[in-house]
Amino acid sequence: MLVYRGYSHAAPSPTALTIGNFDGVHQGHRSLLQKLNAAAQDKGLLPAVLTFEPHPREFFATRSAPARLSTLREKLELLSDAGVAAAWVIHFNTRFAALSADDFVERLLVDTLRVKHLVIGDDFRFGAGRRGDFALLCAAGARHAFTVEAMESVLIDGERASSSLVR
Repeated sequence: MLVYRGYSHAAPSPTALTIGNFDGVHQGHRSLLQKLNAAAQDKGLLPAVLTFEPHPREFFATRSAPARLSTLREKLELLSDAGVAAAWVIHFNTRFAALSADDFVERLLVDTLRVKHLVIGDDFRFGAGRRGDFALLCAAGARHAFTVEAMESVLIDGERASSSLVR
């Protein structure tokens, strides 16, 4: 798996992308990655992931952030084992947190990651103030020629599969 730090390195080819923290790469993540890989194979795209270091919760709430389920190295190994071909690790800092949803789409998704298909969880939010959502992504996709697919939450014994549930 190719691993890039930051977003100064453009994707080597168009991507099918998913975005998330992927702490622990639990069952919900694995389902999302299976959907990503199927779309990448079907559309002839590079299966890729955008993730963050540190975890945004650690950045915003240092004292109350939950314990991690995996280190960055372990997370990248699990993503590779799940069939991801490239990962961009973004340093989550004040500058990145201030990036507007529109700039996130333009600079990361379109310019750097060359997204042609985006698979996101049903609760995905992004950009400064978490203003970006599924509707914004769909509108951006129409402008920039990429498709957007949302995946419903995976339930385990009636509860949403999440890192919090694993903890």
